[in-house]
Amino acid sequence: MDFASILNLVIGLIFIYFLIALACSTIQELIAHYLDLRAENLEKWLKDTFRENNLGEKFLNHRLIDGLTAQGRRASYIPSKVFSGVLLDLVNKSDMPYDLSSLKESLKTSDLPEDLKRRLLQSISEAKNGLEDVKRDIEGWFNDCMDRISGTYKKKAQYFIVIISTAVVIFLNVDTINIIQYLYNHPAESAALADKISENIQTLDIEKQAVLPDTLGTEAKIDLKIKELKQIQASLDATKLPFGWQKVDGEFSFRELTNKLLGLIFSIIAGIVGAPFWFQTLNKLVNLRGAGAKPQD
Repeated sequence: MDFASILNLVIGLIFIYFLIALACSTIQELIAHYLDLRAENLEKWLKDTFRENNLGEKFLNHRLIDGLTAQGRRASYIPSKVFSGVLLDLVNKSDMPYDLSSLKESLKTSDLPEDLKRRLLQSISEAKNGLEDVKRDIEGWFNDCMDRISGTYKKKAQYFIVIISTAVVIFLNVDTINIIQYLYNHPAESAALADKISENIQTLDIEKQAVLPDTLGTEAKIDLKIKELKQIQASLDATKLPFGWQKVDGEFSFRELTNKLLGLIFSIIAGIVGAPFWFQTLNKLVNLRGAGAKPQD
């Protein structure tokens, strides 16, 4: 087996890994949308951070935040500029526009936590460019908090991915060893699959896919994710690789059982690793294959 054939085999295998990882992340997003996990995380942070005098509830019910989503939906993301505007609006108890001086007076009697009051008073005293400096300081603090919340959410999501990857691989019988054997024994099909992947590599870039806006309702987001899953299933079917379970005559030998378990475990790990990693790997392999292609006469 020459280098080109080995490269075709690896490209085909990495493509399957990419599709499985993409299916896992899509299912995870489907669950997250259905359970509203991001909105729940954000709401919990607001209520915990601004628990004094139900200030967290006032944040969530403020028109600037409530207006970010469709009616009846909770916001799963708040822009930092919106957050700073809402915070200062809640501090300012007057209907009149505020400046640094009036804001400083309002802070003394506001419902904010004492440590946050001190932080804002210090920010006001150091502001050289007026309210813009204060807003920038609030936005920076909020973005830092959102980074920590995002990290916590990703850790929780990773547990889901492990379960989802296991379920997907076992349900579809995505056996790495079986796939390698098939591609090795069918070099023409392996080359054709690698050709098709190389031609359509840019359409696989998940970084270019649009992020679903918060204004979409849960049902609309779920419908879009289901369509994505159907597209992934169609891509898997198009490869014509040996997926699915079939009735086997007789019993598995110890070696066959070991190979099956190893093949499934490798595929489960691939689903956990994530689609971005496999796309980057696939892109490099396709570029390597293109650089080594022989010129046509």
